Amino acid sequence: MRAQGRLLTFAVPLAIITGACWGAWADDSGRGDDRDHMRKDEQLVLKKTIGVGTDSMGKPLTLTAFDISFVDPKIELYILADRTNASVDLFDSEEAEFIGRVGSLCPAPAPNTDFCFQGVVLNPDGSANNAKSGPDGDVIVDHKEIWAGDGDSKIKVIDIATKQFITTISTGGKLRVDEMAYDSRDHLLAAANNADTPPFVTVFDTVGKTVVAQLIFSNNPADVCTAPNPATYQCVHTGVDAQNGIEQPQWSPQTGLFYSSVPQVGSDPTVGGVSVIDPTTNMVTGTFLVKNCGPNGLALGPRHQALLGCGAAFPPQTTPPDPTLVQTTQSVIIDITSTDFALDGAVVASVPIGGNDEVWFDKGTRHYFLGADNNLANNKFAPVLGSIDATTNKLDPSPVSSRTAHSVAADQNSHFVFLPIAIPAATTPDPTNPCPTTGCIQVYRAHSEHGEEDAQR
Repeated sequence: MRAQGRLLTFAVPLAIITGACWGAWADDSGRGDDRDHMRKDEQLVLKKTIGVGTDSMGKPLTLTAFDISFVDPKIELYILADRTNASVDLFDSEEAEFIGRVGSLCPAPAPNTDFCFQGVVLNPDGSANNAKSGPDGDVIVDHKEIWAGDGDSKIKVIDIATKQFITTISTGGKLRVDEMAYDSRDHLLAAANNADTPPFVTVFDTVGKTVVAQLIFSNNPADVCTAPNPATYQCVHTGVDAQNGIEQPQWSPQTGLFYSSVPQVGSDPTVGGVSVIDPTTNMVTGTFLVKNCGPNGLALGPRHQALLGCGAAFPPQTTPPDPTLVQTTQSVIIDITSTDFALDGAVVASVPIGGNDEVWFDKGTRHYFLGADNNLANNKFAPVLGSIDATTNKLDPSPVSSRTAHSVAADQNSHFVFLPIAIPAATTPDPTNPCPTTGCIQVYRAHSEHGEEDAQR
């Protein structure tokens, strides 16, 4: 964020780390040698690592748990849902510097959870309960507000200029409000309650700060909407049998539609999909079905295409686990204007990298970036910051990352790619973690090999 555009004014020292390791190259949808298309200027270069601020005594704060991140290049702001510190962390996306945070930990028992975050909520055995922790999903609305989901099934709205909470809006669910997408044309926001049973999407009016509709991802007519004041909004049964939650939604200014990733559609764990939501009717108009993917992340790219950041490994592991079973991970790219909703009918390419959570499309470099923390190679975890050329739909050199690096966002103007990395759990080996005692955010510089006019298509 340049000096004249700053919204916040304090920063912390930056540690600079150079060098990067590169992952394996992929072939053309798994069918041929792909190395010739790669150019040196397509590589991601690690520029620095940054922390998440200091406490009142000046001691660096740690990062043990986080969720979704987002960049608004117009105001040069990168935000991160920081569960460890029960806050939304704010960074200058032009200078790659920490500039502040908004939030605090809700007291327990919480007399008022409207202006705080749940932080890391623990199960009785001491493990983290992701379904009740927060903040979770986040997005910037109209360059003025941060909408952040929390583990108490509420969205908390923050004014960026004042760094204060404005209001909270309940979805009526029992568990976290997760990933979300903003329709800037109609001033609507779609947010997924992925952990509730059944999962559901709530559509909000961002001007009036009210619930417009709730879409139940279930084929059981007995499942009911949960948002308060049911007479004031539209309750929709989608008929989509989402048996493993719902994940990252997106809104396309080209089609005017929302798209929501569904990791599993029906009883077959190898079948997932992307549901299409029309915001004018709040109805699901179809679901693109995909095989061997388990869509978590979703990013809209050029030519009406979308990258599905597949999260699962296939074939599914048996019970008890079979040590001889060879599993693979992939991500797929679909045509969102296709009228073919049959299994893999809309798929235009596949890329042999997966195990993703959040994925991102960067207009500045015309690349998809993937938080592939559970990527597999030779049946072993091989986490990478995935980089896919959206012009060719082929994998570019992808830096080795960490088993905790599941979130990613990029600034199309500064060409910085932000990859948060947490302190690993004692039970999860993470030998490639660059900041195992503190957590950090790795900042990569991406280079565009495409012209400006081409990159904006």
